[in-house]
Amino acid sequence: MKLRIPLAAAAALCLALVRPVLAQAPEDQLPAGPGKDVVLRVCTACHGADQFAYARLTPDEWENEVEKMQAAGAEMTSEEAAAISAYLGKNLAKPKPAAPGEARPPPGP
Repeated sequence: MKLRIPLAAAAALCLALVRPVLAQAPEDQLPAGPGKDVVLRVCTACHGADQFAYARLTPDEWENEVEKMQAAGAEMTSEEAAAISAYLGKNLAKPKPAAPGEARPPPGP
């Protein structure tokens, strides 16, 4: 027996599950930490936080992204750029690979 769900019902279910995520305020999509206020002020002037809140780059890659944004015209001081790079590099960084022979923590829940 195949379970058939009408297209309208499936669409309504998807929307009900996705809408709360889409409705989050930018500050809710980013972890708390020093520099978050600068990220919200500078980065979300042009981007939705959803464009980068779930990205995972190395600290160096984040620094390069911030430099690219400055070159593209993002308005920030050098102190703000450093704060943004530090925040993103700490809070939205790729996990560091384990060194050879180093025990890796078990995967999350």
